[in-house]
Amino acid sequence: MSNHVKTMYREAKQVLQLDISQDINTMTINEEVQVIEWAPAVFHAIKKMDGITPEMIEASLSTDANTKQLFKAKESAGKSGSFMFSTFDKRFLIKTMNKSEQKVLKKALPSYLNHFKKNPKSLIAKIYGIYTVKMEDIREVHILLMGNLFLNVKQKLSEFDLKGSIINREVEGKFDVARDCLKDVNLLTITNKDKFLRF
Repeated sequence: MSNHVKTMYREAKQVLQLDISQDINTMTINEEVQVIEWAPAVFHAIKKMDGITPEMIEASLSTDANTKQLFKAKESAGKSGSFMFSTFDKRFLIKTMNKSEQKVLKKALPSYLNHFKKNPKSLIAKIYGIYTVKMEDIREVHILLMGNLFLNVKQKLSEFDLKGSIINREVEGKFDVARDCLKDVNLLTITNKDKFLRF
């Protein structure tokens, strides 16, 4: 194991000993917008494992370059009002979530980081940050920043957004398995009908 990898693992181990509920970073933008970054030490460790720098994130999140993506995301927002969009360079995804989802994710962070420490080539989605954005007279918004698993995939056979539930978890009507992002019920239907994937 290289010295670089050993150093990353040692840092990850130190992060796992932190009290995540106390690991918070608050930023104020223009005195009107407050951004709370949850567990920055945990996500710094994950970003470091993947070689993700603040400069890379800043470049990918350029407001001017992402205008088109933001409008697209707004148009495809789910029934819950939540939405997800890909940055213009396809490197990152931003997804909104509700407070209870954020709470569950924060609670799982030690296990989440430990998983990547033990399985550096894991295909579980890499989350690089959890944030809460507060603005005057507007309901706070909880978002997460994650890496795009399909960034370096040359040919995507299929894509599923799985949540482990069958309630409202189906893309209805005609769909293309190779092109559309499908859901839990679609996966169950396809596996029962075709020898597409067996667990």
